[in-house]
Amino acid sequence: MSDEVNAPSSKCVFAEIVSSPCDLALNNDNDAPVDNPPRCFFQRIWQKQPAIFHTARQRNQSESARLQELNMDWDDVADLLNRSRQSYPRSMYSSNPHAAYLDACSIIVNHADFHSAKVAELCNNLQKTFPHVYANAYLTPPNGHAVGAHADDRDVLIVQLLGQKAWKVYKNVPVEFPFEKEQVGKNGLKVPSSVLTGDLCFGREVELCPGDVLYMPRGFVHEASTESRQEDRFLPSFHLTFAIATHDWCLSVVLSDTIRQMLNDVTKFRKALPIGPSMEYCTSSDDLSVQCPAFLRQQLNEATAMIQSQVTSELLEKNLRAKYDRHNFHANLALASIVRVSTPSERKSVVVEEGQLRGLTVRQETCRILMAILDGFKKDPSLKRKVKDLRGLIEEDSTLDKTDLDMICDFTLLCFARCCVELGAMAVVNF
Repeated sequence: MSDEVNAPSSKCVFAEIVSSPCDLALNNDNDAPVDNPPRCFFQRIWQKQPAIFHTARQRNQSESARLQELNMDWDDVADLLNRSRQSYPRSMYSSNPHAAYLDACSIIVNHADFHSAKVAELCNNLQKTFPHVYANAYLTPPNGHAVGAHADDRDVLIVQLLGQKAWKVYKNVPVEFPFEKEQVGKNGLKVPSSVLTGDLCFGREVELCPGDVLYMPRGFVHEASTESRQEDRFLPSFHLTFAIATHDWCLSVVLSDTIRQMLNDVTKFRKALPIGPSMEYCTSSDDLSVQCPAFLRQQLNEATAMIQSQVTSELLEKNLRAKYDRHNFHANLALASIVRVSTPSERKSVVVEEGQLRGLTVRQETCRILMAILDGFKKDPSLKRKVKDLRGLIEEDSTLDKTDLDMICDFTLLCFARCCVELGAMAVVNF
């Protein structure tokens, strides 16, 4: 695809969403003057209360004039399901989501942005406003529901695209700003009955129609269904949930990640503490004269001194922005992207999760060429190249063997660059 086709839209979709008529869940002071809708959103709504933006009302259209990037119809939904079907576990429906829908199942497509260029483009557009955004798709048949009442550990924007869906958003928040293991309604953690019997936000159950966007702050319990009849029939529903992972961007997480990485780099702080059930185990310290409390006090003092001298607000901001970049590079890295060798601090900041790619297995015919490209970056840290021009590093070096260069296609270069960035060997140049 050409650079022109891949060029992101200059229109800020979020600004257009929040410029639409709005219902606030708790403080419906809609008469306040708004000269900057995005700023107003972050001051009055963000992480405070749910809100519904009626984007289709802006021009009295049946479909959203503000979300043209997602002008999806039922054929597009069927295509999305077909593209994502390999991600479903094999079941009685043989991983066929269409068959599951016929049996009254709701279908959830996690990371729909991986399967739809339209969805991916809107995620990229929303990242003009938020640090990172990804999307899940929810298809619910008539007179059905996808999940029970629950709260999420992230803020979300719910965009209704097709059909209608009724939402109950409960006013009582059981856990403020929950983390993953504190999400009520998930993993066996029950929603308190006082929440379900309490008042509803907006004062009622609300119906989302095509073009409506519901902002749901982290922690608010909610549930949705297609159980309400519209005139003479029930309607299905298809909506996208754009997730904003705020649980991962708070000070407690960024600070603890920074301190953990700092202490992990010191050998003596990696050793097991000499605290156990027997005296023999408790004297496993190199200094046998130091008793457990004194030993802990000594290590704590050393660790505290290190933290106080090295952990600064500038370092925390740097690490947080590096986390944003790691989340976003998959969506943004393209043949037109410019890459360079990563710095030592960037390599150290890469966190390899359990089961994540740790190295490369490369076919024999291309291995030497690809390693020579990477070696060229390492020899010259100032070197910057577009991914599609990486072959030129080999073509321009008269000392290198050009054998098998014809095996290096554009997609090989793109896969190589993405893997190198994920593993911390390369970084994307941001302007």
